[in-house]
Amino acid sequence: MHERCGRLRTIGATFTVAALLALTAGSCRREAPPNASPSQKEPSPQPSPGPKGPPEAAELEKLRTRAAALETQLASLADKNTPPGGGAQVALMGHLDSLNGQGLYTAMEKRLLGEEKGHRELLQFFIACDQEHEKILTLTHDSRLVFAMLRLVAIYPGETAALCAYMIRNTREQTGSFVRRELYNFLPVFLNYHRGKYPELRQFLKEDIVFQLQKGGDYLYKLMLAMRDLQFKPPVDSMLPILYSEEKRSLHGAVLSHLAGRGDEGLQAMIKFVEEGGDALQQGVSQALKHIVDLDAAGRKGLALRFVGHKNPAIRKAATFYYFGHPREPADFERALGYLNSEVTVAQQTLILGKLKRNSPAIYQQLIKESGKVRAEKAKAILEKAAARAKKEAGDEG
Repeated sequence: MHERCGRLRTIGATFTVAALLALTAGSCRREAPPNASPSQKEPSPQPSPGPKGPPEAAELEKLRTRAAALETQLASLADKNTPPGGGAQVALMGHLDSLNGQGLYTAMEKRLLGEEKGHRELLQFFIACDQEHEKILTLTHDSRLVFAMLRLVAIYPGETAALCAYMIRNTREQTGSFVRRELYNFLPVFLNYHRGKYPELRQFLKEDIVFQLQKGGDYLYKLMLAMRDLQFKPPVDSMLPILYSEEKRSLHGAVLSHLAGRGDEGLQAMIKFVEEGGDALQQGVSQALKHIVDLDAAGRKGLALRFVGHKNPAIRKAATFYYFGHPREPADFERALGYLNSEVTVAQQTLILGKLKRNSPAIYQQLIKESGKVRAEKAKAILEKAAARAKKEAGDEG
């Protein structure tokens, strides 16, 4: 369109000049004497013509005005159809703002095929969108724009892989950016679709996952989804900076769940975390104890008893609470009684009795019979009420 406008402007200018020349030529033809024939005598010199009359001057002025108007019109037409100035980012942003999928496709295609320079311009565009969060959401959720980008991915997979590698390299320190979030959304799916291709990019992504974990695991959920899709298990040590960070408490549960599935190496990391953490009131330590007790119940016998009998009272109580979340034998009656008589909250008393009733009915029935040994008022009241109900039911049956 820009080239067409340039041609229109050139044609208009040519027309203007041609019209002026035609008028001048016509004027000359009216004023020049006819060519003398050989038989005629050379005419005597004529006096030079005087100034043009009013009609001719008016005609010239009218033509000049028309030419100026045409130039203005052509310039206006060119301005309307020329992409806005300011470089690639402004052009791309214009297509985004107008939800112009076709225009975005053409503009992005040019940069996608433009190697490093084009990749840099695309990354700058994505970062600019990231800084205005609504724009990055529009870019990644509006169907017209998403279809344009997916079409590019389908037609140019090799160039897409090169762009992704460039973006990973140049956003490594921008760990919390939405750009990185979308990379982890997209790349594992892309690599699995092209399974067997782009092994260097696959390895590069794995290395970047380890780097991001060591940096604190921003977008940890997306990292873990990528790990799952790539069937990649990063070194256990790479996840420990998150586990030992007080600022990352909200992520401890996800890390511990991952470690629980990592065999002996993950188990030893959790045991070390509990021993070094020491305070079972911390959510992370408590969650680690639950995973350890669950692994014990799943067949790793002996793990739970290590913590149920721990010298640290907080660790001991937390481990015992999770211990009775699984079926136990009557031999554990004294352990259950000891938990109820320790300094635990009313809520914990109620919960542990519920666990025993469901999972270890023999222990629960023995507590009902020997409720006099229970010092905790709430627990004792629950057990006595259960005993009275059982007695009444027995009497009704009699």
